[in-house]
Amino acid sequence: MLGKLAIRNVKRSAKDYIIYLITIIICFSLIFALNLISTSDVVMQLSKGLDMFQYIMYFINAIVLGVICFLINYTTKFIFEKRSKEFGMYSLLGIKKRKINKMFLLESMLLGFIAFIVSMPIGFAVSQFLSLFIVKILELPQAIFIALNLKSVILLAVYFSLIYLLVLWRAGRRIKKSSINDLLNLEKQNEMKLTKSTKHRTVLFLISMAVGIAALVWWNVKFKPSTIEDASIFTVILGCFVLLIISIYGIMISVGDFILSIVLNNKKIKYNKDNLFIARTFSAKAKTMGFVFGTLSMIITLAIFFLNISGLNKGLYDYQIDSNSPFDIAVTDEREHLKDYLEVIQEDYTIKDDFIYEVYKDKTATFLNTAPFADYKDEENKFDPVVKLSDYNILMELRGKDTVSLKKDEYIIVSDLRFKDDMKNYNINNITLSNGTKLKQKDFITTGYWARLSNEYYTLIVPDEVVYNLEINESHLVVNTLEKTNVELKEKIKTKLPQYFVVVNEEGEETTEYYNTVVKGELIESTNTMTMILSTICIYMAFIFIASVGTIIAIQSLSDSSKYKYRYKVLSNLGVKDDAIYKIIRKQLLILFGIPIIYPIIINFCLITSINNIYKIILANNTVYLSYFIGSVGQFLLIYAVYYIATYFSFKRNIKEV
Repeated sequence: MLGKLAIRNVKRSAKDYIIYLITIIICFSLIFALNLISTSDVVMQLSKGLDMFQYIMYFINAIVLGVICFLINYTTKFIFEKRSKEFGMYSLLGIKKRKINKMFLLESMLLGFIAFIVSMPIGFAVSQFLSLFIVKILELPQAIFIALNLKSVILLAVYFSLIYLLVLWRAGRRIKKSSINDLLNLEKQNEMKLTKSTKHRTVLFLISMAVGIAALVWWNVKFKPSTIEDASIFTVILGCFVLLIISIYGIMISVGDFILSIVLNNKKIKYNKDNLFIARTFSAKAKTMGFVFGTLSMIITLAIFFLNISGLNKGLYDYQIDSNSPFDIAVTDEREHLKDYLEVIQEDYTIKDDFIYEVYKDKTATFLNTAPFADYKDEENKFDPVVKLSDYNILMELRGKDTVSLKKDEYIIVSDLRFKDDMKNYNINNITLSNGTKLKQKDFITTGYWARLSNEYYTLIVPDEVVYNLEINESHLVVNTLEKTNVELKEKIKTKLPQYFVVVNEEGEETTEYYNTVVKGELIESTNTMTMILSTICIYMAFIFIASVGTIIAIQSLSDSSKYKYRYKVLSNLGVKDDAIYKIIRKQLLILFGIPIIYPIIINFCLITSINNIYKIILANNTVYLSYFIGSVGQFLLIYAVYYIATYFSFKRNIKEV
């Protein structure tokens, strides 16, 4: 009998909680799809960097499951409160709590089991679409097929079981602890207010806003190139997030009274159209849902932040390739060894360009001695790297960049944009090389820098004739090929020339190091892999966070549509037309959906603007981060709008029902 009653109740309430059910199905589908990908042998073999993807997903899923658990627990609690009077009537009729508990848990399990079963075929289909994304990112020649595997099914079952065991255990305790009187009156109970005084809540709002501003200012002060490497930066980040969480909860708890006080104190606003009705409706909801709104705003803050990080991560891609490997192959070794590398490359590739140049040592080390971190006990490694002007210009021509010119007594310093401020602070105009040549600084440039130019973070470019008597530090080979290089070339070089990678330390111990050879194809693969992993994880988490927030607000709104149906009936009896009522509903929902996202958007704008103090030196320009921010907010609003629209039409349907 209980089973039949549970099935009947599930059918009866399905239309009221269809948004919740769809969200749970989507969440479990995404979890299953990413489990299939992270455990697929075919995917793992595409790139070495994907080995860590599976282990990262375990950690990420723990966070995601926490949010889903919050969603399911909140919804289960909400359904219980909505039906508490029904359960109280069952108790009055003599049905034992144990049976009521069993029926309710069975209903919840049926909803969850439906989501579990439906999510597997949907998740499998999603995994195939994600495989196309992987193929495109990794620039693979053909599509890959993600096969079903038992491990992913077991993982999904474990996740499902853990969530529902915890949620249903809490639901069972809730029923057992409730008396008949509690059950009959539970729906009327609201969230406990921290302060009963409107004045106190307004003060709380202002204090919370001040705490948030202080946290964002603190964040901005620390997120600068000169301070980002401080040991205290992690303490600052943690402290800022704690203050922001306090600020978010404080504002969301008090925002209802703050808005209402503005409306009530201004007669023009108060009596303009339907403002008073809408303000009081929202205020009543905000007062009784302060902690829930605070949690939702915190989740929204994280969702938009993840989307922003995903955008910035994509912006780093071109910089990483250009700064680490502008040529297809780059080798650092003794000049007589370089021809052996060329022979190995020529076995599989057609060489388009190749060039060998030397990096010289200026042991006067004017710049290195001026650097605050200079503390070299080994005099052999204490020098400024020097490259001849003609060699540098050939390198620039091969890269398609502008060449430079120098007079006989001039030099140029080339450095990464990240170190521009530090290098300029040295304020060195005139230098004397270790061979006695005196030079004056003509320019400081960053456009021609790349990490392998001299294996240092700066290089001196000098006229060819002034390098006499300077010791050669190392020889460099750069190669461009007609074909695209790949990771197999790096492996072949390591296999064919193992003797060139053996390094003997001061104790006479031999170690193998491969840093002296960079293959662009390998770098692109590893960079693409990390871009794919980070972007996938950020978008995955953001979507589930947004869906959870949208579902909770939708459920609350649809509850109001049934609970306060008489309000709209009164408006209709007073002569308010249906179109006007629907307009009021749209405004109410817009405020209910909109208030929790305003502060998170402001927070994220401030956070990303501060982070751009670091990222701007490696992005296309100083303001490109704004396009990533706008795109992230746009993605968020697009998904969020779906929940708003679905809620609006369900709301209209509910108030039409008699």
